[in-house]
Parts: sequence; C-alpha cells; structure tokens
Amino acid sequence: LDVAIFKPLLTAYSAELSRYLYRSQGLASITKGDFFPLFWNAWKASFKESTILSSFRATGISPPNPDPILNRFTQDQESGNSSSSGLSNHD
Repeated sequence: LDVAIFKPLLTAYSAELSRYLYRSQGLASITKGDFFPLFWNAWKASFKESTILSSFRATGISPPNPDPILNRFTQDQESGNSSSSGLSNHD
C-alpha cells in the first residue's frame, strides 16, 4: 500500500507545497494553519476510490489473494535476495 496509496499522496502534497511556496515567492514560512489545507488538497487528489480498490487488489487484500505476496517471496529467492542479515557466526 505504501507505493500504491501513499506515494501518490506524497507526490500530491509535494506539488501543493511547491505551489504554495511559489505563490509566496518563498518568503512565507509554513505554519500549522497552512498545513491542513495543503494536505487536504493532496488527500482529495490522491485518495480516490479507484486508486484504493486497485491497490487493495494489487496487494491481495481484497479480494483475498495470497499470490501477490507469495510471488514477491519467490522473486526474492530466485534473485538471491533475502531479508536475512549479512552477518554470520564468523563476524
């Protein structure tokens, strides 16, 4: 979900922030009161029903499907990557 949902939110928030700084010519600092309107615009732009459903489908959350996760583990093993530490008994 990080990639499918939160990456678009980050991108949209960065764009909102850039527009805000451009409009203020970089002279205004961002206050707590400025944060929510910028964030809310980014949220509305990125959290759409189609995006959420697509990301749930891609991760196997809904409908339940273990294949996306299992395929990731299979790909990691085939490429020789593992999540284990590079340390051994000799280190």
